[in-house]
Amino acid sequence: MKSAGRSVLPVIAALLLALPAEAYYFQGYYVPMVLVSPMRDDVIYTPVGLGIVSSKAGFRIHPVTGKGDFHSGVDLAARLNDKVYNLLPGLVTRVGWRGNLGVAVEIYCPYPNVRIICGHLNAYSVQPGMWVQRGRVIGYAGSTGRSTGVHVHYTVIRHDTNQYIEPMAFLLQVPKYMTALRTSQAQQAIAHKVEEFKKAPPKPEPKDSDKDDLPSKTPESAPPDAGEIPL
Repeated sequence: MKSAGRSVLPVIAALLLALPAEAYYFQGYYVPMVLVSPMRDDVIYTPVGLGIVSSKAGFRIHPVTGKGDFHSGVDLAARLNDKVYNLLPGLVTRVGWRGNLGVAVEIYCPYPNVRIICGHLNAYSVQPGMWVQRGRVIGYAGSTGRSTGVHVHYTVIRHDTNQYIEPMAFLLQVPKYMTALRTSQAQQAIAHKVEEFKKAPPKPEPKDSDKDDLPSKTPESAPPDAGEIPL
């Protein structure tokens, strides 16, 4: 009996040592369940609720490489499989593996004309082509890609210029965007922008990087003006 016990221990140890590598390359899974959480328009949320920032956007020392790099989004603390919410109405444009961002969901929000990316997910609950409202669960928090632990990476990109927008400044503007979206003018603008987006010839996607979270662009400090409806 003792010799059998000794032979099992190395196998268990090998399995435990293999877990981090398996988690790193885990491709995520699809959860087709539709969940929507009511959100007040006058409250500032993050994709993981009220959220705690674990790493700000901008230039930083990367926790994995120990070298300086540009962090294209903000990291929000989360627990494994915490729900990740959509904050503005939009069209799902891309779902799946994105290099160091791991499993990610990208959404085009016609007002205020931005693309939003949530990365390092463990699972996703939407597919490209879906229209998602505010409060829709789009995925579940994980640690896929280059990550030191469970969290959600949140990036905001201005659609027409491909420049990054400081995500926390953007989140502060979301209640104003929701107020503007209640007008008939905004609804017409959204319909127009979505048709333009669908008809536009597809742009070549930048290659996902194993060195950077996303290809670097000049960051912007100011989010789109919440007082203007783009037509």
